[in-house]
Amino acid sequence: MFLKNLKELSIQISDSCKRYDRSPTEISLIGVSKTKPLDDVTQAYDAGLRQFGENFVEEFVEKESTFHPEDLAYHFIGRLPRKKARKVVGKANLIHTVTSIELANKINLVAEEKNIIQAVLIQVNQGLESSKSGANPDDVLSLAKEMNTLSSIRLLGLMSIPPFDQPAKPYFADLRHLRNEIFKTLDIPLPFLSMGMSADFDDAISEGATHIRIGTAIFGKRN
Repeated sequence: MFLKNLKELSIQISDSCKRYDRSPTEISLIGVSKTKPLDDVTQAYDAGLRQFGENFVEEFVEKESTFHPEDLAYHFIGRLPRKKARKVVGKANLIHTVTSIELANKINLVAEEKNIIQAVLIQVNQGLESSKSGANPDDVLSLAKEMNTLSSIRLLGLMSIPPFDQPAKPYFADLRHLRNEIFKTLDIPLPFLSMGMSADFDDAISEGATHIRIGTAIFGKRN
């Protein structure tokens, strides 16, 4: 199943890249393995997937500590409480979900103690939905400015999950524009845009996504 799904995805990503004059090498495919058993992770790895995204801290810790070949990267893509940051910092290749300067400060402190630089993204709540985490788009510029002063984190870009009941493409375009505004105003290069899931990654690629987070199209529907 995983080999077939990954082959189909690879073709679809390549087709999208051809349409929008992009290279498939620009796209990081993250398999969203939340709530899926470790056996699914190992099978997907054997089929060629090398990047996995987890949403829940305890599940992230269990999988990362149990199965972590050298060429596998775990991403943390869920809500990260400050009190649990220590469990993720230094273990996640990239934390996609920094939502406040308080969380950024905590990640920076833990990274400093561990003598590492932790790569992070700012999660933007573009739809201002109470059911989702994320910084208000109006606050992202000032948040990026503050985060850029922290010595043990490296801000690499923005992440978003558009409202499910609306077309995603305008939100992806807005996220790209926000990234460009940060670079223009603050001279902070942000190469990563984490956006796009199974149903809308073509639109995300068209608007500059570098990381697409794919669950259903790889692992099947969740119960």
